[in-house]
Amino acid sequence: MEYIVSILKPDTSFIFNQLLIVALAAAVIFFLVLITIFLKPQKNSSKAIFFLLISIVIITTTVYIIIGTVTLIQSSPTKGPVHWHADFRIFNCGTELNLLDPDGLSNKIGTALVHEHGDNRVHIEGISETENTASLENFWSAIGGFLDNNMMRIPTNGGIIEMKNGNLCEGREAVLQAFLWSTENTVATQKKLSLFADYIISPYALVPPGDCVIFEFGAPKERTEYICEQYTIAKVRGDITIKSLNPIP
Repeated sequence: MEYIVSILKPDTSFIFNQLLIVALAAAVIFFLVLITIFLKPQKNSSKAIFFLLISIVIITTTVYIIIGTVTLIQSSPTKGPVHWHADFRIFNCGTELNLLDPDGLSNKIGTALVHEHGDNRVHIEGISETENTASLENFWSAIGGFLDNNMMRIPTNGGIIEMKNGNLCEGREAVLQAFLWSTENTVATQKKLSLFADYIISPYALVPPGDCVIFEFGAPKERTEYICEQYTIAKVRGDITIKSLNPIP
């Protein structure tokens, strides 16, 4: 019983496991069909045995997929698939950085569930497996970088760039900071995040009202003069009102 539960228990390779099982089932069915072609069983009882074996493979595979999917949904903290987005910008000593450009047919860096499409946007698309799936720390890990509350590593076209508390900006010690723009009742406001690596993005598909996160490595300050492009566009359209965007001296 424990063996069956361990097989049905979803993990981070859930989709891969499902595809693997389907592929194995297809291979078994193909093998059984080949046997019937070459042996050409004449008795109805022999034909029934091959039909029964093929039916068992199909039914078992279908039951596995259904049970695995239902188990994953029930164990998910969101109780089903999500489609969440949050925009971000990164500034290193005042210079804006861009992530590594995606390539290939998928046009993304990261995983099927957590990724980025070269659009400075966090994409959480699928069934969330743990509570921290949509955290900033998990996003950075998924795209091949690193984030905690003291350091950030960013994969770029020019290689990995590291920003760490205590390193210098223009000859002065700098710190890694994160500022959150969020929208409530069409009013966008910002706040400084303290434990930003643990922050879980808001559950919205559109930005805004989805979050805008500004990462800055530089002198300590309490608010940022930067904001994400989609927030500016929404303001121009009249969809939101932006508060507290005055530049910092």
